[in-house]
Amino acid sequence: EGCWRIDFRDHMGRRFRFNFPTYKAADDKLAELKVSIKKGEFVAPKAIPSFAAVAQEWLSDKSDRRPGTVVNWRAQINRHLLPAFGPLRLDRINVATVEKLQGELREAGLSASTIGAVRTTLSAIFNLASRRGYVATKNPVGDAARPFAADKEITINESEDGRAREAAVSEADVLSPAEIRRLLAAAGTGLYRVLFTTASLTGLRSGELFGLRWSDLELDREDGRGRLFVSRTLTWARMQGEEGAIRPKLYPPKTKAGKRDLPIPTELVSSLKAWKLQCPPSELDLVFCTLEGKPIRRSNALRYGLWPALRRAGLRRVNMHSLRHSFASALIMNGAPVTEVQAKLGHSSPKVTLDVYAHWFDDVETDSVDRLAKAIMAPPVRKRLRHGTKRQAPTTKSPQPRFGHFLDTSEVVPGVNTA
Repeated sequence: EGCWRIDFRDHMGRRFRFNFPTYKAADDKLAELKVSIKKGEFVAPKAIPSFAAVAQEWLSDKSDRRPGTVVNWRAQINRHLLPAFGPLRLDRINVATVEKLQGELREAGLSASTIGAVRTTLSAIFNLASRRGYVATKNPVGDAARPFAADKEITINESEDGRAREAAVSEADVLSPAEIRRLLAAAGTGLYRVLFTTASLTGLRSGELFGLRWSDLELDREDGRGRLFVSRTLTWARMQGEEGAIRPKLYPPKTKAGKRDLPIPTELVSSLKAWKLQCPPSELDLVFCTLEGKPIRRSNALRYGLWPALRRAGLRRVNMHSLRHSFASALIMNGAPVTEVQAKLGHSSPKVTLDVYAHWFDDVETDSVDRLAKAIMAPPVRKRLRHGTKRQAPTTKSPQPRFGHFLDTSEVVPGVNTA
């Protein structure tokens, strides 16, 4: 029939026959089989599981991870990986099929970072199969070309002065201090006004707000200000295999930078103290909870709190995360350095902060250049000698630099012509 056949026995003595259309294909496979049989790594084709079975096994092993992270992994598998590879045996998935999937995802409009996340999940599933001896073939993801983040046409927002800039966080998603005042006035008294005030003055994520406990607050400091300690976040994500009603879960922040302590201004301290007197009792000691003392769902805070208040205030619709963006943008516009903004937001690095708020930093202008010019170009200030005093001979020794000395315009540097 014009076929070439490999007839062999594996390391356990089992006999196999494989057919190939060409001699080269058969010879290459034979060389590969000799190596795997010698190492005891050969797996019979019928024993190789399908991708769907291994993917399910991989997800089951992740039950101890954060629910939100598991939900993201499950979404990647169900939306992208199972439609492409679900019924295939693992040994049928190679570099070509992986690169084909990446191309299809790119044509579907997914970003390079999203494709990279799907690729990472696929590689982890293959690594599990290799560790457990399900397949002897090499992980094809490692040899597949990585997704390339090609340059795209820049989407720009035109500001009032005609300047164009790329927006990582749209200005429509940020409320100005004046708009936040209108929002708080329209929120009425009680839970939602204190909730929105806290979000606007601390920049906490919604999960951090709804997981905040009274034991995390210091409201009786001598200086009138307070401190807030972020040590947990609340999530409603459903775990795999979890049945019945979804229950809230408390987890530590995702990164070390997420655990932080923040100053509470005196105005917010007063609001929190007043709210503590009328806050419903909660078994979890929550600062923000329902009338029954239960944790708040973010969707309910939007539906019954934020959106009605925005509508009454005549403001555009934004979400809870917009209050965090408003806090960050206000700090930046008031001259806060990127490291301070990063620390208060709980970002893992200043790069994350710059990636999100770079265009806000571009709009900030300080008088640092003017102060530098004065330090360099200002004429020296010479002191008048009192009558009867002697002028000391100039010294040739240069003054020693000291911290904070850079902007001291009264210093006369010998040898510099300031005319």
